[in-house]
Amino acid sequence: MRRYLKNVWNAIFIGIMHGIFFLFGIGVRLIYRGRIVYTDPAAKAAMQHGAILIANHKSHKDGFFVPQMLWRKKVYVLVTSKWYNKKLLHPMFTHLRYIPIDLQQVDSSWIVQTEAALKKGACVLIFPEGKLETNGVPEVFRAGFLLPAKHQHVPVVPMGIVGDYRPFHKQMLVVGVPLSPDFHGKDRQSAILERESERCKEQVFALTEWKDTQKR
Repeated sequence: MRRYLKNVWNAIFIGIMHGIFFLFGIGVRLIYRGRIVYTDPAAKAAMQHGAILIANHKSHKDGFFVPQMLWRKKVYVLVTSKWYNKKLLHPMFTHLRYIPIDLQQVDSSWIVQTEAALKKGACVLIFPEGKLETNGVPEVFRAGFLLPAKHQHVPVVPMGIVGDYRPFHKQMLVVGVPLSPDFHGKDRQSAILERESERCKEQVFALTEWKDTQKR
């Protein structure tokens, strides 16, 4: 009986979490006037069968904003364990699609969970900078984000987050052309990953200039 009640409570709690997240998503789209732009329709097709999504990291709100803009897709989000384990946030993270990663030490558990999600046809959002940009200056991309893409042979979809999360000012997610990283070559594997990571970074930050480009 006790086990039954516990299962019922867990089901109710999960339902509550999803309900709150759904309402939160509506609020995000209304308050920040969220808009998504696809620069190439191929990105939509790529995300139907599993892909690594990468974006610039301007704010702690990014990890909530992007999934809400892609609410029709099944998107998991990689989040640092420092936030994942916070007392107030942990219940939400564990019952929604968030994958923890420990940036303070060697951690491969996130790769296992990411690849499991990709095998199910889901997408996984990763912020390769690993921390927030300082004064709008991009951080170095950590090339490890490419490992699941290499192992599971899925595309990498670059995205640019445009805007400063000002209430009732348009916040945009600009989705670029899917990339197929080239993991072959005679160089060391680490060098190949760094090269492809840099290529991905260039695409991401080109997308962050989308609004300015459209004004010219």
